[in-house]
Amino acid sequence: MRIAFSNLNDTMPISCESIGYHWRQYPIYRPNGYRFFHWLQTESSSGTIKIDGQQIHLLPNSGILIRPTVPHSYSADSDAKEWDTAYITFYGPLANYLVNYLEVEDYRVFEDLPENITNFIQSNYRAFINNTIADQANQSVLIYRYLLLLHQMDIVHGQQSKSDPIVNRITSFLESNYQFNITNQSISNITGLSIPYQTNIFRQKYGVTPLQYLFDYRIRQAAYLLVTRRDLQVQEVSEQVGFSDTSRFINAFRNFYGVTPKQYSRTAYQGNN
Repeated sequence: MRIAFSNLNDTMPISCESIGYHWRQYPIYRPNGYRFFHWLQTESSSGTIKIDGQQIHLLPNSGILIRPTVPHSYSADSDAKEWDTAYITFYGPLANYLVNYLEVEDYRVFEDLPENITNFIQSNYRAFINNTIADQANQSVLIYRYLLLLHQMDIVHGQQSKSDPIVNRITSFLESNYQFNITNQSISNITGLSIPYQTNIFRQKYGVTPLQYLFDYRIRQAAYLLVTRRDLQVQEVSEQVGFSDTSRFINAFRNFYGVTPKQYSRTAYQGNN
């Protein structure tokens, strides 16, 4: 679906020139660039953008923002039969300021777009159907909001990247000491952070708490020992990976792999013979 405005508007701080989604993208070649700011995102499959001597593969949940007059071309990847995209082209006195705010030089690629950004164009498409003054004002607000969402994503990613050294320190500690008793407090003693804060940043990256990560890591280590150290009894394996209660270990292992430790060891042994 696509809307293109033939009458340009110079009364709004930001105006839309065209917008579309579920657009079956055909090859584009622009040796002189495009005359407006251009946002292009992949909905399905993938395409390649050639710009500033680079070839950029635009995968799902990725988008590119290109400044006016920057030469570029794009088409579906050779192994992709069809490339569906969403896009918006815009202009106006406030447009350049906001794009500068996003630290875009000639272009900028945005990856790992959250759902509120990937669905924004489709969700707000109907607001661009009409072109009255009231509609134009609303459209200007929507484009402004969209660019601010991209900036907000930058802030979140920046906070996550700052937390990476902390998360890495936690995982290193867990994987080096999984045989011993570990609590949230012992992790906090290593990081120097509060338990709620360290748990929150760890969950943001891995989707689980540090102790859940430790639990899963212990079970995977147990599976490795059951295959490589057949001389060990189940109780010994349990103790070596940090479980003090063998019955709890057996239940945890069964819940994780769907079989008991003995069954897992026997199946692995038969598969190797």
